[in-house]
Amino acid sequence: MEISSDETGAAVVPILACVLDQLCSRNDHLHYNAKTANKFHALRPPAISIKDYLSRIAKYAACSGECFVLALVYIDRIIQSNPTFVVNSLNIHRLLITSIMLAAKFFDDQYYNNAYYAKIGGVPCHEMNSLEVEFLFMANFNLYVSTSKYSQYYLELCNHAMNANCGCSNIPVPGLTIPP
Repeated sequence: MEISSDETGAAVVPILACVLDQLCSRNDHLHYNAKTANKFHALRPPAISIKDYLSRIAKYAACSGECFVLALVYIDRIIQSNPTFVVNSLNIHRLLITSIMLAAKFFDDQYYNNAYYAKIGGVPCHEMNSLEVEFLFMANFNLYVSTSKYSQYYLELCNHAMNANCGCSNIPVPGLTIPP
């Protein structure tokens, strides 16, 4: 099955990467608690930046741009429903590949299998399967995002791109479909 690439995903990447970089920077200085570590935590941060990792996913996963916004919603849900879980440089990469894979499975008409996402994300297939299950439990198996919630997160990304004093300011945000 050949899935065509979606240009809007690549356009959202620098803005989403900037937001997640800022989140990780704020949280990286917090004390690491081994008791709260889970399957998403690595021993050390990967050598690839969040932006490059997201660009890789956008290039090879060929998922819609909407999946990147949905992934942000999913990650935020995990943060809100798991108070001891802290998103940082040790877990953001695994969170991203898993959340984008789940968003593609939930939202897109065509998507790749877990083995392919594992290859894109640089994790073994059995680990990708395990991360998917862990993510679903942490998100209480809730992947549905209302139109208003989606619009809220999309607008926050747009506002960040227009108003932030960082490297992603003034990046044009693509018009994404607001799911019904």
